[in-house]
Amino acid sequence: MASAEADSRMSQVAAPALEKIIKNASWRKHSKLAHQCKSLLEKLTTKSPLFPSDSEPDNSIPGPLHDGGPVEYSLAESESILTPLINACGTAYNKIVDPAVDCIQKLIAYGYLRGEADPTGGPEAQLLSKLIESVCKCHDLGDDAVELLVLKTLLSAVTSISLRIHGDCLLQIVRTCYDIYLGSKNVVNQTTAKASLVQMLVIVFRRMEADSSTVPIQPIVVAELMEPVEKSDADGSMTQFVQGFITKIMQDIDGVLNPAAPSKVSLGGHDGAFETTTVETTNPTDLLDSTDKDMLDAKYWEISMYKTALEGRKGELADGDVERDDDLEVQIGNKLRRDAFLVFRALCKLSMKTPPKEAMADPQLMRGKIVALELLKILLENAGAVFRTSERFLGAIKQYLCLSLLKNSASSLIIVFQLSCSIFISLVSRFRAGLKAEIGVFFPMIVLRVLENVAQPNFQQKMIVLRFLDKLCVDSQILVDIFINYDCDVNSSNIFERMVNGLLKTAQGVPPSTATTLLPPQEATMKLEAMKCLVAILKSMGDWMNKQLRIPDPHSTKRFEAVENSPEPVNVPLANGNGDEPVEGSDSHSETSSEASDALSIEQRRAYKLELQEGISLFNRKPKKGIEFLIRANKVGDSPEEIAAFLKNASGLNKTLIGDYLGEREDLSLKVMHAYVDSFDFQGMEFDDAIRAFLQGFRLPGEAQKIDRIMEKFAERYCKCNPKAFISADTAYVLAYSVILLNTDAHNPMVKNKMSADDFIRNNRGIDDGKDLPEEYLRSLFERISRNEIKMKEDDLSVQQKQSVNSSRILGLDSILNIVIRKRDEDQRMETSDNLIKHMQEQFKEKARKSEFMIEVCWAPMLAAFSVPLDQSDDEIVIALCLEGFRYAIHVTAVMSMKTHRDAFVTSLAKFTSLHSPADIKQKNIDAIRAIVTLADEDGNYLREAWEHILTCVSRFEHLHLLGEGAPPDATFFAFPQNDSEKSKQAKSTVLPLLRKKGPGRIQYAAAAVMRGSYDSAGIGGNIAGAVTSEQMNNLVSNLNMLEQVGEMNRIFTRSQKLNSEAIVDFVKALCKVSMEELRSTSDPRVFSLTKIVEIAHYNMNRIRLVWSSIWLVLSDFFVTIGCSENLSIAIFAMDSLRQLSMKFLEREELANYNFQNEFMKPFVIVMRKSSAVEIRELIIRCVSQMVLSRVNNVKSGWKSMFMVFTTAAYDDHKNIVLLAFEIIEKIIRDYFPYITETETTTFTDCVNCLIAFTNSRFNKDISLNAIAFLRFCATKLAEGDLGSSSKNKDNEFGKISPSSSNKGKDGRQDNGVLVDKDDHLYFWFPLLAGLSELSFDPRPEIRKSALQVLFETLRNHGHLFSLPLWERVFESVLFPIFDYVRHAIDPSGGDSPGQGIVNDIDEHDQDAWLYETCTLALQLVVDLFVNFYNTVNPLLRKVLLLLVSFIKRPHQSLAGIGIAAFVRLMSNAGDLFSEEKWLEVVSSLKEAANATLPDFSFIVSGDIVVGSNGHALNSQSNEASAGSDTSHGDSESSRAQRVYDLLSDAKCRAAVQLLLIQAVMEIYNMYRTHLSAKSIIVLYEAMHDVASHAHKINNNTILRSKLQEFGPMTQLQDPPLLRLENESYQFCLTFLQNLILDRPPRYEEAEVESHLVDLCQEVLLFYIESARSGQASETSANGQIQWMIPLGSGKRRELAARAPLIVATLQAICCLGETLFEKNLPQFFPLISNLVSTEHGSTEVQVALSDMLSSSVGPVLLRSCLSCLT
Repeated sequence: MASAEADSRMSQVAAPALEKIIKNASWRKHSKLAHQCKSLLEKLTTKSPLFPSDSEPDNSIPGPLHDGGPVEYSLAESESILTPLINACGTAYNKIVDPAVDCIQKLIAYGYLRGEADPTGGPEAQLLSKLIESVCKCHDLGDDAVELLVLKTLLSAVTSISLRIHGDCLLQIVRTCYDIYLGSKNVVNQTTAKASLVQMLVIVFRRMEADSSTVPIQPIVVAELMEPVEKSDADGSMTQFVQGFITKIMQDIDGVLNPAAPSKVSLGGHDGAFETTTVETTNPTDLLDSTDKDMLDAKYWEISMYKTALEGRKGELADGDVERDDDLEVQIGNKLRRDAFLVFRALCKLSMKTPPKEAMADPQLMRGKIVALELLKILLENAGAVFRTSERFLGAIKQYLCLSLLKNSASSLIIVFQLSCSIFISLVSRFRAGLKAEIGVFFPMIVLRVLENVAQPNFQQKMIVLRFLDKLCVDSQILVDIFINYDCDVNSSNIFERMVNGLLKTAQGVPPSTATTLLPPQEATMKLEAMKCLVAILKSMGDWMNKQLRIPDPHSTKRFEAVENSPEPVNVPLANGNGDEPVEGSDSHSETSSEASDALSIEQRRAYKLELQEGISLFNRKPKKGIEFLIRANKVGDSPEEIAAFLKNASGLNKTLIGDYLGEREDLSLKVMHAYVDSFDFQGMEFDDAIRAFLQGFRLPGEAQKIDRIMEKFAERYCKCNPKAFISADTAYVLAYSVILLNTDAHNPMVKNKMSADDFIRNNRGIDDGKDLPEEYLRSLFERISRNEIKMKEDDLSVQQKQSVNSSRILGLDSILNIVIRKRDEDQRMETSDNLIKHMQEQFKEKARKSEFMIEVCWAPMLAAFSVPLDQSDDEIVIALCLEGFRYAIHVTAVMSMKTHRDAFVTSLAKFTSLHSPADIKQKNIDAIRAIVTLADEDGNYLREAWEHILTCVSRFEHLHLLGEGAPPDATFFAFPQNDSEKSKQAKSTVLPLLRKKGPGRIQYAAAAVMRGSYDSAGIGGNIAGAVTSEQMNNLVSNLNMLEQVGEMNRIFTRSQKLNSEAIVDFVKALCKVSMEELRSTSDPRVFSLTKIVEIAHYNMNRIRLVWSSIWLVLSDFFVTIGCSENLSIAIFAMDSLRQLSMKFLEREELANYNFQNEFMKPFVIVMRKSSAVEIRELIIRCVSQMVLSRVNNVKSGWKSMFMVFTTAAYDDHKNIVLLAFEIIEKIIRDYFPYITETETTTFTDCVNCLIAFTNSRFNKDISLNAIAFLRFCATKLAEGDLGSSSKNKDNEFGKISPSSSNKGKDGRQDNGVLVDKDDHLYFWFPLLAGLSELSFDPRPEIRKSALQVLFETLRNHGHLFSLPLWERVFESVLFPIFDYVRHAIDPSGGDSPGQGIVNDIDEHDQDAWLYETCTLALQLVVDLFVNFYNTVNPLLRKVLLLLVSFIKRPHQSLAGIGIAAFVRLMSNAGDLFSEEKWLEVVSSLKEAANATLPDFSFIVSGDIVVGSNGHALNSQSNEASAGSDTSHGDSESSRAQRVYDLLSDAKCRAAVQLLLIQAVMEIYNMYRTHLSAKSIIVLYEAMHDVASHAHKINNNTILRSKLQEFGPMTQLQDPPLLRLENESYQFCLTFLQNLILDRPPRYEEAEVESHLVDLCQEVLLFYIESARSGQASETSANGQIQWMIPLGSGKRRELAARAPLIVATLQAICCLGETLFEKNLPQFFPLISNLVSTEHGSTEVQVALSDMLSSSVGPVLLRSCLSCLT
């Protein structure tokens, strides 16, 4: 029931209006109305109740009116107030209608009306519906003011929250506004109507999207609807008015939203949630100035609204009145959607209305259709999520809107076509997901149809389409979707392809012969527009691809970096915060703290702990400062080892920051990192276990350089602990990276396509110094890592941290991805497959593939579209567009690795620079050059081979730039010298003014530059190809000035540091190619690119080693090629450049077991070997010398290459080079020897080989002698064990030995330790000893002598360090080879044989000198050495004896003599040391020697020596001896004689040797008679007996003797030839046996010896008797009776006399037999004795001895036998 207060509020609104109505309702027909109004007015003013209580039955039903306070009007009361107003509206009389409508508007605006207006609803709804309907009808009056009022009221009604307009009522309002727009004669009213319609649509659709009637809504911006500006609104006043109108209404309604606390039932219960409306306090005029701001706000609001829209009403219910009825809410929701649907359908229908034909071309008559289309356009452009996705709305679009498009797109009226296009673009960009078929139909119909009409299009229509496409092409996703859905669909037409081709045709313009309706300016505009579209297509494809591949936009790098880095500062403190918490409560495990704590009180401990934690906390913020703090506070020692131990053991340290600290470059951090890594003992660990153990204590940092340093040291340490694991540390280094990548690949959920074992094996091909690691090894490594992830110890990471850590960050993979690259080289060197890097990016690439297919479709049209205008047009805008097109095209093709397409674009662009033909350069060419520079800047990472074109342009540009500055060209310094006539010709030519001014520039170069060459033929230098006109010269001068615009090209090179690891290799390759091209020209070589190569290498030297090795592979080949160039100046320049780089490179420290310095220096070695220029070779030596002298501390594996350079120099043909090189080697060894072997022990071998090379120097004896002296020095160092010992000892101390035992010095070496140490260095002795050994063949005696001296001195002095295996190898490989050719190849005649090792030009004299000096000395020294180290080397006795025997066996008296002397020397020095077994070996070898040297005279006996057939026999019997003699003239007499002579010499030689041998045997026997066992003496006896028997056989051969006598004096032999040998050897046999009986040594067998003695005596006597008898010629008679004896001749007498001492000795020996033995053997002896008596002797000694024997021995026997007979 309405209260008085409420009435007063109501009366304030209603009373003035009622009064006006009463005043103007003076006509009779209005009397009823006037009456109603008066009674109502009276009730309101007198504050009496409208109805007496309970008089009406429906009095209690609440009505639609209330006064904004607590009081509400019942339905009847409401009706009594509203009916007069409804009736007033129906009077159709302006003055009555006006106040009535105004009153209704105020009721709505003040929120006094509430409820739902719906003609089909209950009484309240019907009442409201009637009210609205009455207002709608008022517009028929045609009065401007009323129209405005009606619009105001309707807009207020739709905007109002308390009054809800739905269904038909809403449609009626929309229709009314639409009619006012069409029917009003006032332009302002029309515009207001249109604006109101738009505002209503916005409201309806926003509410539908938010599913809420109370959603706040911004006023629209009227100015946007006014385009193009209405003619009548030149000053904008109308826009201002309309804006004010709309804003005021919205503001009024808005004011009602936030009054004092609303009533319970009021819908205002929701308003509190939306208090932030912006229009609340602004007045309309302010708003007009800030429409942009409002639009921005609207946009922001819209974005947030979209987010909440899908959450439905959850938020709304929570914020609002919870007691509301849910059903009501759902109903509202449904109604809101229904409203939107109805309005949308209505607009579609309105847009399809077809006016009569004559109106078709008249925009005024088509206004209805146009406004409907405009409204649809606005609606679609602002459509929210519900509208775009709801099936019902999509259905409406297909059913109604598409039909409308179909009808309107064919309209000849441009505005209709334009609107249809705009609607279509909205559909494509926002609704395409649900409209595939429809877009497939409309795109060709609306867009392509117009686009493909090139010759006679409707200009305006085509421009609309082009602008439409321009908008469309900006959105890359739309293009991709179109391509995928239509061009890739069998059942659809190729929309994308047709679009691109249509644009191309438009861009190329009308074909020349075709008639066209276009005017030239129109055609130009269209071309430009089409070009823009093509560029936009490429740009958006590039953007789309960048998004897929995560490539940052080059133009927003800063922003990108900021985003990238922003989480870091946020996360770290958070992580530290969490990390610090547990630290507070936990003890620190650092040793220092535990030691200290024992001695301290509780307070001190607490203080200690707090300080330590403060340090840890500081470390976790700033590691360096934390360490400094802890050192200052004495919590950590200041040595790197102590800091490393702290980092390893202390708890509470942030592991990420430990990794960062260890990766730093500063000196202390680096040392700490080395100490940290060295504290691990990886001995015997599998590789992945080592990495696991290593990475447990810290997290690898994110920066590639830091990871590189740590992994490099890890690899070095692993190889030190496991020296046999890999060939070099490089292998471990690459494998470590592989393992980390595999770990990420296998365990990172983001990686979809996992690496297989085969991929892993393939990726690691050739990493072990060019060889593969075993496949099983890699496979098991793969299995272990796949099964068990390598993780950090997560002990002190909080849960939050674990979640926030990106899995690839742990291993720093964001930066590792680019570091492993293939070294592209023709040789099958170390290859590290690209798959390793690309594996992670493959999934992104797959997404981006789509754009590759799109490029396939459109690249050719694009190339044509950009090239032709660039070539033909000079319009700045067109040129800029074309160049932009090129830029985007190259970006897309390069990133997608589409080589052919990319190169097509790049070469075209490079040609357009016109740098190859500078006289033609225009502004557009300068722009092209700029585009090239930008391209290099932004797309450098993807250009691959295309870099070559870009760098060629840079090179040409620089060439012209120098010309412009008048600098003398490179050719003045580097060209081959020219002849005089050419020079004089040049002097006469006209010089460019510009060049003349600036010094010695030559016209030749300018002229060459002017010539218009083709892009490819011009080369990078330039050649004169004809005369040059003055006009061309002038052009050139002005063009050279134009080039200044381009600015500094150098940034292409400085920015190379930013290129990724693959790109830098491509860049360097290209630069090398361009440089080769520059240097190739003989007339005009240039070094621009060569200097840049040095710069580039310098800039990129800090890249990680893997990348740097790939770069260097390319560069080293390049430097080798240039260093061997025929143009000396250039070669010198290249070598000097290489020197600069090497000096720079050597500043970097290299760890042990790496090979990279060596690789780096290889170009020096190769050029040294290949170059024919002395200057270059000398320069290289000087370069290397400088490197050593200035960087000796840093040279590690580089020594290898340095020694190779010097070794090559040692063999050089130029004396100066040899001298210079040796001078430097001398300095290195004198001053820097410890450095040579500091890290790489193998370099010692290189050093030795180098010295050996110098010992062979043929220029200077002193060099050779000095080199030998240095070899002695090296041997001393080697013996001292100084090789790499410093690092080794450190190693042991740190890795394995406890601190207490680390103070052992050299004296404290334990036996096993020494052995290990020596075994390590065994193989270093060989090159040194073998080199010295080879020098024993040197033709120069001083060198031979010195070498032998040093060799044996070394062995003598240091042999005690050698183990038996080493000695074995020394004898086998070093000592015996000295005598090899002696043993095999000197024949008795003293000539050379082809197989011998000695230099063939040594004459006989030299050979003898060698034999008597060197060989004798060497053999003696070997024997002495053996004796010296007998205890170690005694197992080698057999081999030494073999050597000596081989000497004795030689058919060369001197050699055999040397051998025998050595044998005696060995025995005399070592005999005391021999065991019985050893003596047996000795006597056996003597026996072998004796048997091997038996002289052979059989060739004389075997036939007539003059007969030719003898040749064969001679050869067969003495193959070896005659091997070297010439048999080709075997038939000639002289050669046969020569052969016989040779064989005789051999036999004589052997005889002499046997004599020497038996004397030596005797000498040895006499020395060691007591040492020899019976067995050994028997062996010696047998040997002597063999010699004696053989000699006797020859002496007894009468035929032989007679033949020998035929030769006469030629043989120089006695007769018999071997008498002395026979006598002496029998004599020695006798002595042996007699002494045996006498000495009775161990294991003496009497019977055996006695039988030997008896046999020997019989044999000697028998031979003597035979010999004596054979000398007595006897005559026999016929009956066989001897008649007489002829006395002995003098020769025979002499022979017998010579034999006499032996017979005497034999007889005495028989006498000395024991009595029993004598008696026992007397029967055998007696006949011999009796014969002796009857024989004639050459000496009386025999008779005397015989007589003695008979009297002393035989007599007593006879006497005894007689006596026994008598008895």
